[in-house]
Amino acid sequence: MHNILDRVFKITQHLRDENCNILNQEFRFDPWTMDYIPELYVSSEKLNSQIARLVDIIKSGKAICSVMGDIKSGKSYLLNLLSDGFKESLWKYSNYEKIHVLFFNSEEIKEYSLTTYMQQIAEVILKKYYPSKEQIIVELKKYVDENNALVVVLLDNFKGNPLSSIASDSAKLLKLLKENFSCILSSNLSEMQVVSNGLKQGGTEHFSYTIHVPELSMQEAKELISKRMCYALNQSSVQINEIFTERAVEAAWIESKGNPWVLISVLSDAHSYAIKRESNVVTFEDITSVIDMFSRTPIQGVYEDHDKFLIQQALNNFPYRERQVCEYLIHKDATAKEITIYLYGELPSSEYRSKYMGTKSFLKRLKDKNVVVVKGNEGRSLMFGLNPKMKERLTQTSSDDKEPVVKDETEIVVI
Repeated sequence: MHNILDRVFKITQHLRDENCNILNQEFRFDPWTMDYIPELYVSSEKLNSQIARLVDIIKSGKAICSVMGDIKSGKSYLLNLLSDGFKESLWKYSNYEKIHVLFFNSEEIKEYSLTTYMQQIAEVILKKYYPSKEQIIVELKKYVDENNALVVVLLDNFKGNPLSSIASDSAKLLKLLKENFSCILSSNLSEMQVVSNGLKQGGTEHFSYTIHVPELSMQEAKELISKRMCYALNQSSVQINEIFTERAVEAAWIESKGNPWVLISVLSDAHSYAIKRESNVVTFEDITSVIDMFSRTPIQGVYEDHDKFLIQQALNNFPYRERQVCEYLIHKDATAKEITIYLYGELPSSEYRSKYMGTKSFLKRLKDKNVVVVKGNEGRSLMFGLNPKMKERLTQTSSDDKEPVVKDETEIVVI
């Protein structure tokens, strides 16, 4: 069975001119989720050739590479994919006796320091805790030399000062471990200078290689939609125009500017919107409606580091019934009673009570699921998947203006 690097990116076509095709895979998952599914990553010849070049450089050590791209361009997805691909098969293309692939992001190293960074590496490779970074450096250098080992570190989603520091420290590790170390950092285009400054502080002037995640062409967008709908419908192929009209796909692609996750978000919202209208086909009008309802433009000024769009794919991670509750609330203000009747119809009192309490309990938990319910002139209607900074901003704005409002029946704190 072909490995991820071959199956998804077909790198042996570029390294050895062999013909590798994506294998047919078992159908899994909702097509709109952000779950890591290699086959749903849209690759192109341009990206594939870059990945092959990246593998060729990483496998020989003494390399610091970067993955650059716009916000929500798929950098994290790509790094997760490369991490699994390297663990699975990098040894096939390398001459090292042992290869250790480590993946770190800002969630795993919340309070960054060089000591913490080194301790994380030591725990994985040396299987031991060391209190000092100096001791780790000595033991790590000894280990890679004696075992002819390559350490590959992938760093994702670090920003600002931590990004600069981890770039600098990775450059220092490169000077120490040389051919036994390779590193890949991902960052937004706006932070390229931060990374470059960090490298220079660590004694490295330039990246060994840089990948700029390309935007989707119209054809690649259609391929992405096709793959995801095949997974959803458990079919080997689908006719996209039976689900999305040509104008609908074109409008979503234009709105996304080739950004895959914005494209998915627009189509996902439009798909749900069309179903509510009891339509089997998503039209151009559905696309324009959800674009008008939900802003996906960046927050300017001090909030520029907020995600590309406010409405995230959080709903897609909820169980089916809970997702239905949320989707209903997006388009119509409703009480727990009204939602229960909508979901289950008229029920005997004994059954209704348990269903009602389940709906009410979920509504109370919404605020713990990174969702804020906004009360406008027409009632409770919008939900936003927020990062902590944006959530704090909205909450602060509300508290400055008035006391939070509590709707008795649902007991949701709304803004």
